[in-house]
Amino acid sequence: MSLTSLPVEILDAVCEPLAAFPSTLAKLALTCTFVTPSATRALYRSISVSQYSRTLPLVPLLATRPDLARLVHEFSITIDDTYPVLRAFYLQLRVALCQMSCIESLVLLVDAGASWILPIHDQPLYHLEHFICSFPLDAQVCAFLSQTPSLRLLQIAESPRLDTQVLPDTHVPLLDSYTGPAALLPSLASRPLSTIHLTGDLRIEHIPQAAGAPAAGRLNSEPISFPYAAPKHVPCEGIVNARKALRVFSAITSAPPAELLEALAVAYPELAYLRLMTMSAFWEAPDMTLYTRISESLSSLPALSVFELSGMHWEARSKSANPSNSRVGDQCIAKEWISPPVTPRALEVPPGVDMEDTTHSLEFGDSYFDWSY
Repeated sequence: MSLTSLPVEILDAVCEPLAAFPSTLAKLALTCTFVTPSATRALYRSISVSQYSRTLPLVPLLATRPDLARLVHEFSITIDDTYPVLRAFYLQLRVALCQMSCIESLVLLVDAGASWILPIHDQPLYHLEHFICSFPLDAQVCAFLSQTPSLRLLQIAESPRLDTQVLPDTHVPLLDSYTGPAALLPSLASRPLSTIHLTGDLRIEHIPQAAGAPAAGRLNSEPISFPYAAPKHVPCEGIVNARKALRVFSAITSAPPAELLEALAVAYPELAYLRLMTMSAFWEAPDMTLYTRISESLSSLPALSVFELSGMHWEARSKSANPSNSRVGDQCIAKEWISPPVTPRALEVPPGVDMEDTTHSLEFGDSYFDWSY
């Protein structure tokens, strides 16, 4: 059987593994005109551009060759802030992006003020599912997201004007994973999110329905209906949500951890992985009241398997003392959460300082006990 008699699908399958070796694939494209289309499709399917790999000339090529730009399914470009790039290059990048009608994954790690390179297409980008950028949510980014109905992963940068960040409900309706400013969390409540990684400062009022809900800060109050929440009388094996439940959540917060965890437990009862970095100042040593409140909030999350608070991993164990709470097989098991051991270390006294002298004022960094976990 001759090479020219092979179906196009077979030639595409032969060229696909060679995508990891661009130079070999480029040489193959030059060997035979019958193989050239399949090799070219594989060569331009996934493009990664950076000054370190010396692949920046690919951008002008794609701008001047619409036929090649339409072959790109995955495009990534990284330009370091210290690398000088002329505006003409960004203009060519905008033209190239405008011609990528079949793009599925787009990563733009460039100048944060260059969101104007995002094109507005005549038709929605139905294939685009992953979008990562170094831009904040401005008018241009918002307009771009309005034409990505299939987007499932979104990562955007923090904005200095947090009060102006709003994502309309009609944008990215299928969003599954979000990484970006915490201030946008309220406007994402209608999306079927399963993973959230927040930047900036997460406040209690950012949590959907938590700000005005009387049950947000009390675990023993009456059941209230919240997004993703199931009534408290429903057994753990019967929790079923109409939307996809949020499973992974990580954030940085200056709010008191106990109050924030109570709000999160009410809003997202299906959490499986929870990570919080707290910036809240503890003027007094943490006591059992704080740990008990945190433990009760964690115990109200039946699917939770991992919890980390400021780098400290809490341990979960089943409540073996009450067998009626246990479940087997695919049913959940009631758990209780144990905090890491806390030991205060003695305060290091600066040389020449008399701690009996009440006229001496400690520096801010010296006014805390050092609590080790």
